[in-house]
Amino acid sequence: MRRRFSVGEEIHLDLPVAPRWTAADPRIDAVRGCVAVERGPLVLCVESTDIPGGPHVDHVRVDPDRPLRDDGAVTASGVLVEHTDAAWPYGQAGQRDRAGAPVRIPLVPYHSWAARGPSTMRVWLPTV
Repeated sequence: MRRRFSVGEEIHLDLPVAPRWTAADPRIDAVRGCVAVERGPLVLCVESTDIPGGPHVDHVRVDPDRPLRDDGAVTASGVLVEHTDAAWPYGQAGQRDRAGAPVRIPLVPYHSWAARGPSTMRVWLPTV
């Protein structure tokens, strides 16, 4: 905006910063079937210190069909999966991880990862 302003004039800038799901291009193998969460210009992540029960971030699955909740802190609906004990790297056909009860999964800005101590983190979250 270019113009001469008078004393006391105000400019109000309204930028939408509601959290949103972001999907990667399906041609990217590493994140196929995953989504990320952005809030305005910030990229959010799951940090292991926030997962109920303390499992690894690889146990988190989110449901992008459910809206993100933003009441000061952004949370996603999801489940924690229990990995089946299979012979690595291959298991029996049809063997799947077992999903637990639904949980709210807190998300934090990527730039603040590990601010509360050592932890693991994940930006691209597998879906249910």
